[in-house]
Formats: sequence, structure tokens, C-alpha cells
Amino acid sequence: MGQSRVTLFLMKRSILLLALLGALPAAVRAQMLWPGTEAGMTVDQVQREFPAAHAPENPVELPNERGVQLLELDEAVVAGHTFTVRFFFKERLLSYVALGETGEIPAKEFEKFRILLRGKYGLEYSTLNSEYIQVTWKAVKTVIRLSWAPQGHGVATLIISYEAPIIKETDRL
Repeated sequence: MGQSRVTLFLMKRSILLLALLGALPAAVRAQMLWPGTEAGMTVDQVQREFPAAHAPENPVELPNERGVQLLELDEAVVAGHTFTVRFFFKERLLSYVALGETGEIPAKEFEKFRILLRGKYGLEYSTLNSEYIQVTWKAVKTVIRLSWAPQGHGVATLIISYEAPIIKETDRL
């Protein structure tokens, strides 16, 4: 009688564990980047998600062969700021998304975005300060960076970037 109770308990626990694993958020199974995107999407999938995205006139390549810009979205409004969104692909799979705005952006706007990102990802795990400000978060395997760099004469650049490795099928096991 005791052996069958233990067996039944272990079976129920295994079923519960499998159910919980199946209910994991998509962010754990597929590395989320900027909302609406996840690492490993194809150019066509990103194009379907953002029909206004187009091939950039002057594509940018990330250092260390981390990706090449294949799509660009001219305007995405986030928290009252109009960003240009650049989609970078490694081996034709999405690996990096960068939102950038250049204009009259005071440092207090950087702080506004830091607070918004803290609300979503918690406290940043690193901060670099020199002639610019950059903070970094890590959500599972996705690295989120917020940076603000003054360009002079009241002009600055504000960038929010999302980078994640492309999940291979074997990584999902």
C-alpha cells in the first residue's frame, strides 16, 4: 500500500511538472526581443509583423559578425518618442533589434526610459558612465541596453537595443 502511494505521488508530480513546463511563457521557450519579435524570426516573419518595415538604404553591420541590418521601420512611437527601428539578422534569422532617436533629448528622458525598463525587467545589472550613459538588463538570455549620448548643442541620441542568441532546436530540450 505504501509503495503504490509513493508511485502515485511521483506520477502526479511528474504530470504537474510537465504541465508547468508546457505553460512556460514564450519568452523562456523563444527568446523575446522587442515586443512583437523573437530571436530566430525570418525576414518574412518580421515583415508580416511590421508591414511598414522595408530594406534600409544604408544597411549597418554589427561588430563581431553579430548581424546585418536587413529591415528598418521608420517610425515607432514609444512613450512619446518617435524611434527608427532597425532589425538585424544573423544567418537570415533575427538576433538584434535597435530603437534609435536623435534630437533634443535631455538626460531626464533617459531616466524616464530607465524607470520604464526597470518596471519591466527589474534593476539593471550594470551601468557604464563616461561621455555617455548606458545601462544593461538581462532577461533570460536577452540583453537589453539603454544608452544616451550627447552629440552637442542640445542634441543627443537615445538607443534601446534587444539582443538574444538564436535558439537552436537542441537548446529547447
